[in-house]
Amino acid sequence: MTVRWRNVLLFASSAVGLYIIAMLAMSHIHVQGRPFVFRTGDYYNWPGGDSWTRYHEFDRGKRYDAIIIGSSHAYRGYDPEVFAQRGFQVYNLGSSAQTPLNTLPIINQYLDSAHCPLLIFDVYEGTFTNTGLESCADLTQNITSGKAAWGMVLNLRQIRGLNMIALRWCTPHREPYYTDPHPIRNGFLANGDSAKIPIKPLMDTTINMEERQLELFADCVRLCKERGIKLVVSQHQVRAGTNHKRHAAFAEGINGTLAGTEVPFLDFAFVPGLNDLDHFADNTHLNTAGARIFTAQLVDSLESLGYLRKPR
Repeated sequence: MTVRWRNVLLFASSAVGLYIIAMLAMSHIHVQGRPFVFRTGDYYNWPGGDSWTRYHEFDRGKRYDAIIIGSSHAYRGYDPEVFAQRGFQVYNLGSSAQTPLNTLPIINQYLDSAHCPLLIFDVYEGTFTNTGLESCADLTQNITSGKAAWGMVLNLRQIRGLNMIALRWCTPHREPYYTDPHPIRNGFLANGDSAKIPIKPLMDTTINMEERQLELFADCVRLCKERGIKLVVSQHQVRAGTNHKRHAAFAEGINGTLAGTEVPFLDFAFVPGLNDLDHFADNTHLNTAGARIFTAQLVDSLESLGYLRKPR
């Protein structure tokens, strides 16, 4: 080995060593009751909240009839209690701003056909216009699988992701700093608020979907097929004022990715049954009453299509 390469290796190893020492120090030196590292970047996420509860309560050894996955639209819009009333055991693994970048490692590390014969994948526009950074910050600190956290960081391809996984590695025995004040039932987080105010119609009909998120979404579809997991893609209702042309462009992107896979896209965006003012918590999320109505409609569809069969 030449002197030049020895110097390069010496510099690299020194830099890595100093980085590890710095992260360990910042992760364990507390300022006002919290590790100092949280003051060095606004993308770090405190462990705790609904994601911590959801993933720590999930029983990976239990056989469910279905698992729900996706963003906050999933954990606020798909109520497992409605499934239970129809005789089906379901768990909701949605999380804030979750994108295919995050979902793929979750499927890879948490799900198989023996415990999850059916995966219900919630999508909406934000799923594919998001970089995935917000969800990585949340899940790297809150999920129980280190391998899934690593997978998300590798998919993110940013130095900030390396810092997130380093923080997780530096705090292996971390406890939640806070808990969600609202009860979480099988991963579902109810929201009783009502929007009460109409939204202004969105005039822009263009949508710029992240190409990488579409590619990772296709990878999720392929992985489910390899695992023998039946997959259904779904979207719940949207509020009046939503731009129909923009949604049609979004739906075309989803259907284009699913073409030839036999995976259905159950698009409830404009399906009637919800009141625009009383069944939404805000501009995009269903409230508790809206979630119950939509989930019942979804179960009806899944049963009619043969994806769920009534227990005998």
